[in-house]
Amino acid sequence: MDIFLPFMLDNGFSKGAYIAADKTIADMVATRHYPSVVETVFGQMTLLALALSGNIKYNGTFALNVRGDGPIRRVFVSVTHDKKIRGYADFDADNLPISDNPTNADLFGKGQLLFSVSQVGQEPYQGVIQLTQHTLTETVLDYFRLSEQIKTDLVLRCYNHQYRCLMLQEMPRQNNLTVEEQNDLWETQTVLMNSVQDKELFDEKLTPQDILFRLFHANELVVFKESIPEFSCPCHRSQMEKFLKSLSSQERQDLYQDGKITVECQFCGNQFTFSKEDF
Repeated sequence: MDIFLPFMLDNGFSKGAYIAADKTIADMVATRHYPSVVETVFGQMTLLALALSGNIKYNGTFALNVRGDGPIRRVFVSVTHDKKIRGYADFDADNLPISDNPTNADLFGKGQLLFSVSQVGQEPYQGVIQLTQHTLTETVLDYFRLSEQIKTDLVLRCYNHQYRCLMLQEMPRQNNLTVEEQNDLWETQTVLMNSVQDKELFDEKLTPQDILFRLFHANELVVFKESIPEFSCPCHRSQMEKFLKSLSSQERQDLYQDGKITVECQFCGNQFTFSKEDF
């Protein structure tokens, strides 16, 4: 299942999204041969990128990028405004953690989570979050709590190459509720969201709408139009050729093997081969 399904609760008190990206992630890792722990982290990053990008309006590309000095050196995922996704992971296969529940420290060592928004006709915007000691989800929640001061909660689950996410965020608004009433309502909504069970999230007989109704039928649930995320890599031979032509003759010479230069796209694995005649 692949879907981004936005919703609203309690007459606009909060907004959220149900996210699944099974085929998208499978397509991205199909040619990459990632170890299980790397594929799981890559899937989590994809869900988080979809959740965070779906929370803003932009016409361009949103990118989520974790960098560290541990076994997984980098994971990068980008999402266009129309939910086209690509990404890759860079890692040391010989030193990956074997724990069933590795922490950020186990996976990335000391590192940062970076996000950027590149929009047509505007200067790019970038934010940086120091990785917490625990999980990527907690790192993102820390950012919203400390930097944005927006109440946010996330459910992130992975099972048998299937990936699900629920995101909920309180909306800034004017209302007649007291602070205590607002806090109580937010706590109720998050408790309901976190009550979702894996057997529900990964039950093929239940639609996303079914799951949202089970959780929030008493909270004035409004479900909006869905969109479908998908893997898309716009790499092209002409792009690779342009890059190689920008190098000096000596720099290109150092790249030749058996009279050819082979360039592989880090996102999709496509290979492009060039001979000296091309230059």
